[in-house]
Amino acid sequence: MRIICGTDFSKPAAQAATAAAAFAAQFEDSLQLVHVREGTGLAALDPGVLATLAAGVAGRLGTEADRLRRLGAVVKEQVVTGVPDEELVALSRRRGARLLVLSSLGRRAPGRWLIGSVSERAAEGAALPTLVVRDAAPFTAWAAGKRALKVLVAVDFTIPAAAALRWVKELQRVGPCDIIVAHVAWPPAEQARLGLDGPLSLTELPPAAQQGRERELMDTVREILGADAARVRVVPGWGRADAALLELAGQESADLVVTGTRQQHGLERLAGSSVSRGLLRYAPMSVVCVPAPEAVAHGVGALPRLQRVLATTDFSVLGDRAIPYAYAALVHGGVVKLIHVLPPWELPGPLVPHYQPGRLTRAQHQQLAADSLVKLQALIPPQAAACGIVTEVEIIFGTNPATAICQTAEQFGADLICLGTHGRAGLSAAVLGSVANAVMARSKRPLLAVPPTKA
Repeated sequence: MRIICGTDFSKPAAQAATAAAAFAAQFEDSLQLVHVREGTGLAALDPGVLATLAAGVAGRLGTEADRLRRLGAVVKEQVVTGVPDEELVALSRRRGARLLVLSSLGRRAPGRWLIGSVSERAAEGAALPTLVVRDAAPFTAWAAGKRALKVLVAVDFTIPAAAALRWVKELQRVGPCDIIVAHVAWPPAEQARLGLDGPLSLTELPPAAQQGRERELMDTVREILGADAARVRVVPGWGRADAALLELAGQESADLVVTGTRQQHGLERLAGSSVSRGLLRYAPMSVVCVPAPEAVAHGVGALPRLQRVLATTDFSVLGDRAIPYAYAALVHGGVVKLIHVLPPWELPGPLVPHYQPGRLTRAQHQQLAADSLVKLQALIPPQAAACGIVTEVEIIFGTNPATAICQTAEQFGADLICLGTHGRAGLSAAVLGSVANAVMARSKRPLLAVPPTKA
C-alpha cells in the first residue's frame, strides 16, 4: 500500500480521503484507509461493549472505503489501536508508503496549542511526504484531467527544499502542474550579504539582491525540474517567512503549497520557528511537507553540479596555486570568476597631510589595479576555453579581504569558493589570522581550500 490515509470519520477526514483516492489514481497506487482507536481506557470496558464499538468502527470504515472505491481507487481498510500520529507514521514506515494523507483537523488532548495537531506531529515524524488536505476539489479535478494543479513550492536553498522540488517533479510526471517556485528574502540580510549600501525599501528588495536570488532560483529549477518548468517569485519578508509565503500563495490562487521540513524536535520545536509548521497551521489551502531522505540529509545522494566557481588570489605562490583547482572543478564547463582584493584608495588624513609616506596617490592606486587585472588575466589556463569554461576577472576593493570575498561570492552566485591556505591551525592560526578560515566562518557556500605542497 503506497498511499496511506488516516480518518476519524469527520467531514475534513472525508475530504482528505477523497484527495488520497485522487492521488492513488494518478500514481496508479493502492490506498490503505486507516482508523486509529485511542487505546486509553479501552482495557476497562466490558468485552461486549468493546465488541460493539469495534463492529461500529469497522462498519463506518467499510462504508467510507466503499465510497472511495466508487471513485476508482483500490482500497483496503485497517483499524489499529494507539496514538494516532505515532501509529500512522509507524504504519507508513512498515508499508514503505510514498505518501501519508491527513485532514487539517484532529487533535491529541489536552489541545493543539500544547502538543500540536495529529497532522503537524505526523509531518514532523514521518520519513515520507505528508499531505494535509483542506479541500479535495482541486485534486479530483486534476485527477480527472479537467485542470492543472497550481502548486507553490517554498525554497530556501537547503537540502529539504531540494527534496520538496524533487517531490513536485514526481507530481509533474503524473499530471499537469502550474508550478511557482518562491523564496522569501529578508532585505537587511540581503543587503549585508551582498555588501550593498543605501536605504532599504519596505516593499522591495535591492535590485542586485532581487536579480541574484531570481537567478539562483532559476538555476535550481533547471537542475531539478527542467528548463521552463516553473515560474519563480522572490519576495521581501520583514516578519515570518511562512506569513509571506501564505500571502503569495493567496495572490497566486495556489491549490497546494509544498515545503521541505527539517523535522524539528525538543526545544527547537517549542521555539515555534518552523516555517513548515506555520504553513500547516495557518494555510487556507492544502500543504505537503517533504522531509529530506536520511542519506541525502547526511550528504549522500544526487551529485551537485558546479557551474560557477569563484577563485581568489593574492598573487603569492600559494594563492596562484589554487586557481587551477577552480577550473578542474568545472567538469561540464561553466564560469570561473578570478578576483584579487585591494584596499580602497582613501584621501590622506586631514590632521597629518604631509606625513604618510606609504600612501599611494590616486593615480598610483589606479595603476596598481590595472596591473593586478593584467596579472589575473595571465593566470587563466590556456586550455580553459577549449573545455567550455568562461573566465571573468575583476579587482575587488575592500578593507577586509574575507568580507570582500564572501560578498563577491554572493553577488556572483558561486557554487564553490576556491582559495589557497597556509594550513595553519591552533595558536598559529589565531595569532596570524587566515583569510580562508574567515571565509569558511562567514560564508554558507562550499569552500575548497588548497594547502601548500609538502617538500
